[in-house]
Amino acid sequence: MASASNPPTAGTVQSPILASSLTNTSWTKPSYKLPLPSLQFLFHLECDMDSFRHIGAGPHGDRSTVIFKGGRFEGPRLRGTILPGGGDWEIIRNHDDQQTAHLDTRYNLLTHDGATIYLQTTGTRTGKREVLEKLGQDESITADKFKMRLHMTMETGDSRYSWVNDGVFIASSGRNGDMVIYDAYEVL
Repeated sequence: MASASNPPTAGTVQSPILASSLTNTSWTKPSYKLPLPSLQFLFHLECDMDSFRHIGAGPHGDRSTVIFKGGRFEGPRLRGTILPGGGDWEIIRNHDDQQTAHLDTRYNLLTHDGATIYLQTTGTRTGKREVLEKLGQDESITADKFKMRLHMTMETGDSRYSWVNDGVFIASSGRNGDMVIYDAYEVL
């Protein structure tokens, strides 16, 4: 079993702990079985970013913004381009030698067949401060040197893609120079 000191390996799902073994709570339905989720690959995305605009330390933290210039995405059920004009409104928090960026992005995706899909992500990028502060300049930093995970919501009025309105989506992500790259998955 995985623990905090021994987390599950990439690509695995940790089995739930039986409620009956959790003894600090009096459970009403400890034997109620829930399905274990799985992930289905949705698309690979590359987003080209403009330069960051540092806003400064405000009431919620040290905020910066960046506007997206465009990009591309492709998967088995979705492919197309990222329209210019989206962005990220991130808040940075430093704690000792670690740094966490709280990400809040918005994109407009244009599919290859003309549908527009609004994509919003929230999540965190966390790791050693000395590594994260170099992400914009040092393209040799690989995604295994920090952790960047996203929760995604999508919406569209195009009936061909209405299934995105009801899905649960996540992404494993990274930043490399002036680009954000991620692999998106639907949680099944």
